[in-house]
Amino acid sequence: MAQALDTGMRGRKNGHARSALKSRTTDVLDDFTELRKDMTKLADAARKAAREEVKHAGQRLEGLGRDMRTRAAEGSEYAVEQVRSHPGAAIGISLGAGLLLGMVLARR
Repeated sequence: MAQALDTGMRGRKNGHARSALKSRTTDVLDDFTELRKDMTKLADAARKAAREEVKHAGQRLEGLGRDMRTRAAEGSEYAVEQVRSHPGAAIGISLGAGLLLGMVLARR
């Protein structure tokens, strides 16, 4: 008889332990669900920030490209003006540069 009471007490204790474990498991699963929602929000925010940064970087690169094309065109115009105003010097510089380049390439 004492054994039957002991088994009954264990059954109640195990029932309480099971319900406590089930409750904790539910809590953990709820926490994981919240964590997943938070991670999704964080990933969306990071993706949005990255897109904005890429957009701004593209705009800056476009501006730099325009500036470089403008400077290259201005430099080209300046070089043409100098060659037209000083043709003898332009020929001399061209000959000197060609001579130097030929000597460097002949060594190889």
